[in-house]
Amino acid sequence: MEILLVVTTLAVGVAVLYVTATLRTRTRQNTAPLIDGAVKDISGELETTTGELKRQLQLMADELQRDRDDTRLEERKIQGRLDHADSRLSSLASQLMVELETIRRLSEHIGVRQDQLSGDLQQLDHQVAQISEATMQFPPPAHADEETAAEAATVETVPAQADGREGPAGVPGPARSADAALDSSSGAVAAGPGLG
Repeated sequence: MEILLVVTTLAVGVAVLYVTATLRTRTRQNTAPLIDGAVKDISGELETTTGELKRQLQLMADELQRDRDDTRLEERKIQGRLDHADSRLSSLASQLMVELETIRRLSEHIGVRQDQLSGDLQQLDHQVAQISEATMQFPPPAHADEETAAEAATVETVPAQADGREGPAGVPGPARSADAALDSSSGAVAAGPGLG
């Protein structure tokens, strides 16, 4: 009886091992193609995704490189413009300093010239005042001769008018008697030296 149990147990064990081995083999045979297909599909998808990611990354890297190059170019342009503006400003500042120095010198020269002209005008003023005083104190000879000639003409016209001759304006004088004419002539002659 015990031997039968042992044999039965051995038979069951062998059957279980056989079934297990058979199931394993069949499972491998059935699932291997599925697993291989799944692995191939996943590998293909991974390769596709990886290639797309690489392409996108390359595009992004290229775009970043272009942006960097453009930025550097703009920086160089801006730096060039700044350098040109700095040079221009320096040149204008130097020119302005020269112009200011010229204006300062001209202002000083004009100030000195104004002082000289003021001195000259004051000197001329003083000379004119002196000449005016001298003219008032001592009249010119020509003016004195004119006054003397006028007085002489006045003295000469008085006897002519007394004699009834024409006066300086061509108007005949009134007729007078001989005594009146003599008296007038004597008075004019007597008054003559006083006029002189």
